[in-house]
Amino acid sequence: MNRVLIAVLVCHFLAAFTVLGMPLYLPVLFTDMGLPQSSPWVGFVFAWPTLLTALSGPLWGKVADRFGRRFSLIRALAGLSIAFVWVGISSSLPELLMALSLQGLMGGTLAAANSYLATTVPRETLSNTLNWTQFSARMALVTAPLALAVGIQYIKLQQLYIVLATLPMLGALYACTLPKDSKLSHSSTTSSDTTQRKTSAPVQYASAFAVCSLQALFCFAMVVTFPYFLPYAAPGVASTTAIALLYVLPHLVYLFLQPLLKKRLPNWAFNCHLSMLALAVAACMQWQFNSALALVSARVLFGMGIWLGYHGTHQLVAKSFQAARAGTWFGSLDSVGKLAGVAAGIAAGFAVNHLNLASPFLLSAVASLAAMPLVHHIQKTGSHPCPLLKNEFNNTKPNTTA
Repeated sequence: MNRVLIAVLVCHFLAAFTVLGMPLYLPVLFTDMGLPQSSPWVGFVFAWPTLLTALSGPLWGKVADRFGRRFSLIRALAGLSIAFVWVGISSSLPELLMALSLQGLMGGTLAAANSYLATTVPRETLSNTLNWTQFSARMALVTAPLALAVGIQYIKLQQLYIVLATLPMLGALYACTLPKDSKLSHSSTTSSDTTQRKTSAPVQYASAFAVCSLQALFCFAMVVTFPYFLPYAAPGVASTTAIALLYVLPHLVYLFLQPLLKKRLPNWAFNCHLSMLALAVAACMQWQFNSALALVSARVLFGMGIWLGYHGTHQLVAKSFQAARAGTWFGSLDSVGKLAGVAAGIAAGFAVNHLNLASPFLLSAVASLAAMPLVHHIQKTGSHPCPLLKNEFNNTKPNTTA
């Protein structure tokens, strides 16, 4: 693992730690400002920053392609820090909403980190590099709520936001030391491809719409199971601590598998098929949950499905972008994933309200199975570019380095 990758992972972890850790405690902040925890506004404000990040992602991607991906990474980290300071000094609910809006609009650290890495590491190692950025996100998802649960006992929550604002700012300062990425133009891409054409096999591009659709189904299948896990598991698992461990168990499986498996499965389609099958089976096991042992097994299998899914989709993604438009590509993918997450939260609430607490797992299984024919379609037609991108590919051969 080279210095640049480690530096980017540190920057991303510092941002993810703040973003993924604090939403759990937002209801406490609202209560401190006089808003009841049962208010429907809590759910809206919870999803609002994510929705704004999803909507602004493609625009920030174009900015990254125009002004550089390192600039975009610094922008995301510094913007997040400013937003957290604003949350920390907010004195009313409207001001808090504006601060959280800024957090959403200036977000997109994962997309910024991935697009920067896409232009600084060889294409053949990019998929594994993207696995490591997900590793840092899972690490933050596991550690942040636990660490902040301790911090909130000693520091008022709103003041804790100001303390946490130092983390992404440190990341922004650290990102300033990274080497500048190359802003490849179409002409430079063509020139680079000409010199490499004799020694490198061309990369096959898949339809951008199909890749984004696969990303959406995968994220939906994963996220739809999250919101109601606590009340779902409570009747069969007495300890709240045990439920919390079961909740993070799939992420722990990812953290275990990523550094352990040195030899990667090379076929992205096989990985995606196996992932969706594992997610569907695990979801069905949880839908028909009848014992603690079965639930533990299902959570482990779900974690394996998540790792295989990211591994396969990252292999596909690494083959499906032009270096000159890395920011736009990864911004769009991140946007699709976040929109799918918002849709999953809404769908989970609807299903629980009209069916039962286990119904989100049925939705997860359906989404996973629906992704399998899409994987086959992409594999079959992957050498044909999306019509929306045909102008980009007509005059150039795909390059094998980012």
